[in-house]
Parts: sequence; C-alpha cells; structure tokens
Amino acid sequence: MNDTVTPDLAKESRAEPPAPSLPVAFPPGAGSKPFAADLPEGADACGLRRALRPLAELAVHRDTEAPLTIALLGAPGSGKSFALAKLVAEIEALSGAAAGARDGSFLARVVALRIDVAGFDGEPGVALAAALYDKLKAAFPEFVREVGQAVRDPQVVAREAAERLDEARRRLDAERQKLEEIESRRARLPDTVLFESAGSQVDTYARANRAKFESRLESFGIGGDPIANYKSMVRDIASSGGPAGRFGGALRAFWAFKGQTRLLVTAVILVLVGIGLDIAFADAARWLAWLRSPNQGLASLAAAIEAHIGWLTFAAKLAYIGAALALAANLWRGIRLLRPLFHGVSLLGTDVAERRHALDGIYAHQMRRVDGLEAEVELTARRAAEADRRAGASGRAEEEPSPFADTTPKGQADHFLAALGAFLQGVRHAGTPDLNSVPQRLVVALDEIDALPEEKIRPLLETVHRALANAGIVTVIAADPARIRADGPVLEKWIQVPFRIDAGEAPDYAAYVTQIIGKPGTEEPPDAEPVDWSMSSAESALLTALAPLAGGSPRAVKRFVNLYRIARAQAADHKGALALMLALQQGGTDAERAAFRDALGAGDGNADLTVQDATPRLIAALQMLETQGRLSVVAARRATALAEKYSLPG
Repeated sequence: MNDTVTPDLAKESRAEPPAPSLPVAFPPGAGSKPFAADLPEGADACGLRRALRPLAELAVHRDTEAPLTIALLGAPGSGKSFALAKLVAEIEALSGAAAGARDGSFLARVVALRIDVAGFDGEPGVALAAALYDKLKAAFPEFVREVGQAVRDPQVVAREAAERLDEARRRLDAERQKLEEIESRRARLPDTVLFESAGSQVDTYARANRAKFESRLESFGIGGDPIANYKSMVRDIASSGGPAGRFGGALRAFWAFKGQTRLLVTAVILVLVGIGLDIAFADAARWLAWLRSPNQGLASLAAAIEAHIGWLTFAAKLAYIGAALALAANLWRGIRLLRPLFHGVSLLGTDVAERRHALDGIYAHQMRRVDGLEAEVELTARRAAEADRRAGASGRAEEEPSPFADTTPKGQADHFLAALGAFLQGVRHAGTPDLNSVPQRLVVALDEIDALPEEKIRPLLETVHRALANAGIVTVIAADPARIRADGPVLEKWIQVPFRIDAGEAPDYAAYVTQIIGKPGTEEPPDAEPVDWSMSSAESALLTALAPLAGGSPRAVKRFVNLYRIARAQAADHKGALALMLALQQGGTDAERAAFRDALGAGDGNADLTVQDATPRLIAALQMLETQGRLSVVAARRATALAEKYSLPG
C-alpha cells in the first residue's frame, strides 16, 4: 500500500478549522468603538457640567473679585483633566456669548489659557511666566509687549528700540532701492528684450533674416550692423505710441531714407511736367500765334511744332507714367521695409508681455514688502518714542544701579507676573477704548501638576499663589490632594474654591459605560441654567446664624459664604442643610463632626435628623434650620455629599 500523500491532500490536511462566528454587539457603522482612549475630551456622560457651571460663571462674572484660585481635586484617574477641559470650554463659551451683548453680567474679553505643567523644566516660576508670555503673545501682542517692558530697565529698552528703528529704516531703504530698480527694469523692458536678451523671438527672427535685412537697409543708405539697425527701427515704431503714432512712424519709410525722397521728388517733377505739357497743348493756338508774329521771326518753328503738336500729349502721358512709376517704386520699397519691421513689433509685443507678467509679479511683491516695512518703521518709531518717554520719565540715566536689583530669571519672572496682574487691575478700573487690545480677565488653567516631581509641586503652588495673586487673574489647578504637601491653613490660603471630583455621591456610570462603548443615542446633557447669584433675606439670616460655627476668622466666614453661594444651586432638597455642612467642615470641631456623622448613619432615612450630644452652637444651628423646613436624614446625607465636593481634604 502506498502511503504517499498528494500535495492537494496535504494542504487540505493542514488547513485550520474555521473560527466560530461571534455575535456582534454593535454592527459596523453603528457608532461602536473597539477601544476608548484615555483622553480629556468627549461627551459629559457623568453630568459634570451642571456642577462646573457655577465655577465657570464665577470666573467670567463681571463682579467677581480676583484673585481667585479654583482647585479641581481628585485621585489619579478621577477625571481632573476632563473636568478642567470642560470648565475652560464653559468659560470660553460664556465669554464668547457676552461679546455680542452690550450689557450683561459676564466679561467679553476673558482669556482662558490651559497650560500643561508636566513639561516644566527648571524653576517653576520662570517656566510659568514663559508659558504665559508665549500663549498671550499670539492674541494680545501689544499688551504682552507693554507688560514685558514694564519689568525691564527703561534705558535699555529705549536703546534697543532705537537700534531696531535704525535697522528697520536701513531695511526699508534697501527695499526701496530694489523697488526703484524693478521700476527701471519695467520702463526699459523693450530695450532689454531687444538688445540684452538673447533668444527672444524678435532676436531669433532678426538673426534668421540677417542677409535680407542687410541688403534692404543698404539700399536705403543705412550701414553698420543690420541686426542692431533693425532692432532700433523696431523699437522706434513700437515706442511711437498708439495706432496714430505707429502710422506716423511708418510714414518715415516713404520719405526719410535714402532714395525714397528722390523718388518722391522725381514723381512730383514728372507730374508737374505732364501738367505743363497738357496746358501747352490746350493753349497751343495762342502761343503758336505768338511765335508767328513778325516780331518773333519764328514762323518756321511754329509751323514745325504745329505739324507735330500731338507729341505734346504723348510726352505728358509719358511724364504721368514716369511719376506713377516713381511713386510705385517708393511705395514698394517702403512696404518691403515696413513688413519685417511690423512683424518685429508684433514679436516684441509678445516677448514684452510674457516678461512683463513675471516682472509685474516681482514688482507687486516688492511693493508689498515696502508697504509692510513702512508700516513696521512707523510702528517701531512710535515704540521708540514711547520708550524714550519712559526712559526720560524714569530719570534713571543719572542714577546708579541699585545693588539689590534682581536680574536672575526667577526675579524677572516674578516681576513679569506681578506686572501682568497690575496691568489687568488697571484695565479693570480704568477701562480701555480698544476692545481688542487688552484682556479684561485672565484665566490660567494648570493641568498635569501630578506629573511633576514632588519637590517641584509645592514651589509651583507657592509661585501661583504669590505671583498670580493679582486682581484680574483667576487660577484653576487640577491636582491630586495627596500630592500637595501642605497643612490645612496653607491650603485654605492658597485655594479659595475647592471642588473634589471624586467626593460625594457616585456618578451615573451606566451612562458613562454607554458612552465608552459608543452605543448610539448618547448625547451631551442640555445646557445648564444660569446661576442665580442673588441672596434672599432668609438665606442671609441663615448664613448669619451659622457664621460662628463656620470659623473664628474673617477669611473662614468669607470662604463659607462663597462656597455656599456656589454650591446651593445643586442643593434641591434643603439649602439649610448644605449651609450647615459647609459650616461644620469649615469650622466645626471633631466632636461636632462625629456627632453629626452618627446622626446621619442612624435611623430611617425618611426620619427627621436628630443629633445626640450636640454642642450649644450646634444646637443653635439646628434650631435655625428648623425655620427653613423639615430636615430628613436623606436630605442631610445629600447635603453632606455635596458639601464634601467643596471642601479641602483633611
């Protein structure tokens, strides 16, 4: 038995079995995504927009007192960068909508700058100042230039401005000379094509017919180089103007050259001879009678002439024929000369048109360069004059430099950031007529703080608090609170509005999962309603009663009121409970917080909240809440979860 396997059977034996078919959850084209990248963008499936809306309005509101620092806090992966991107987008949307309104609560020129600090190298303050300078320079170059010059020596700035002005004027003079050269080339373009450009159509035609032109020109008494003479005559006709000028120039071919004038004179003389013979024939009887008179003694001559009087008519005809031949010779010679000349004019026009098109493009480009340089020189001159004015006003030319002047990059960065805030504060108080020259408020959003080494995080936050704590600047930071090594009082001084992404009630992850897998029908939540920033008399009384519980300092009370105003839009169940929890978190003792936590964990959720072992001030606060309505355990739990979102970790 032969065990050999044929090649076809071998292939069939090695073939893999077909893979089992799997059900497709979402057919292709239905919006399904095989993988969801970890990006700070996408639809707001977790409903952050409603919570971020008050923060955005706070950053853009006309009456917000800056400096203001908003902190988006959360553990790694909690969505800080996503929330930061949404907050910046909401700020830009509110400011953009305010640009079209004459009167409104929001500022129209709010610049939101999102800065990724993970790439910061070296001193954080220097890197922050450089990032702000680069990002602002594109939108407000004049404003950034003014801020940058405010931190430098005015004498140095004046010298540099004068040097830039001199350099700009030199470049302008050089470009103007180039423009004049191009204008001269345009004016001399026909001569350039005729006498300086080998290979042009007219040059090729002249060289191809050199012998013919030489003989014709010599017949007209024109010696020398026939090609040069031919081109000169073509130039004369082409430059004589329009059709009338060219016609006048062409007439010279019939009378201005050697032989042509003689033919014309000959024709005229012969015509006059013919006319004279005709007159003599017509008046023959009179002048023959005169010849026969006895006084003349020419009777025999008169008889001979009378016998051959017909010759006068024949001679007249010969004179006319001779005149016609002379004129015809003149025309024939002139036409033979003009035909190649007019053909050369046509070829010259084609060559000039082609080269003029390219030269016009160069001329237009050079004209734009000159115009741009003129505008640059004018702007530089104004800047130089302004720099001279500042240098004169400073009076530092006769002063000795201060031995304590800080010229380090860190010192210059601090001066720049301080000047930036000072300029914005001046804009806020004085205003500016140019609505596009200066921003009304600056929002600095710092992301990826957690990516910095631990030893750089605190210096960066100290720089932000020190350098950006200026009127007109709102700072938004996204950070992991576990990475911020600072005690509670320091954080409260650095951060005015904390917002904890991962605190409070768990978000609706069902909608988030639907968005990740790309199920059709997931939509962005509707626009949040504008925040009502007004305060009722009942709320004012509530906050007044809870102020002693919130803390023993003006800063603590201000923080308590601000956080309540921001968070209350989300407290639908009981605003008083929210105010109480914010006050407890702000200034409550450990015993008061523990008693309240025990009350939240005990009893039925629908039962009234009862706090055991409450302190006197906590009892007073609960009694005040009774005037706001019934407070259930469920409402208190929700208020606690909401208050945790607006609290610093601790």
